[in-house]
Amino acid sequence: MRRIKRKTIWAYLDGEKLVDVVQAALDNNMMVDDLKEALIKENPGHEVTFKRQ
Repeated sequence: MRRIKRKTIWAYLDGEKLVDVVQAALDNNMMVDDLKEALIKENPGHEVTFKRQ
């Protein structure tokens, strides 16, 4: 059986790993883009970045 290496999107708050965006979106029944916008709005004054890994 072949294993597939899965990619995910991580959110970073001021350079520190915050949350797996894909898993959090699934848990909250949201679209990934909506969750990204919510993370940015909930953290004013902080740098929120997203990286695919």
